[in-house]
Amino acid sequence: MPGQIQRTRGKAAYRRAADAAGKKPVNTVRPAITGTATQGQTLTCSTGTWTNTPDAYAYQWLRAGVPIAGATASTRVLAAADVGSAMSCTVTATNEGVKNSATSLPTATVGAA
Repeated sequence: MPGQIQRTRGKAAYRRAADAAGKKPVNTVRPAITGTATQGQTLTCSTGTWTNTPDAYAYQWLRAGVPIAGATASTRVLAAADVGSAMSCTVTATNEGVKNSATSLPTATVGAA
């Protein structure tokens, strides 16, 4: 019977994986940033387009590809630290606890005010 127990656990794991795959949001149009890349201006990150109807989105802004601590809103007012760097944003879509992420193309280099 030990073989039977192993097969049953394998089937349950397979069903869980298949269920998660069916819920996983898939990005079809990457997030996009709008706004002017100048210090003091506000940039806005769209969610992009996803399959499987996500029930939540989370944002993370990046400066030159590096996550900015605490920058987790859909908008960002450009600071002095951003000058000279390109900005991008990563959107994490969640559907019934299953997550997937996509990142925007970078902006032009942020200019001084």
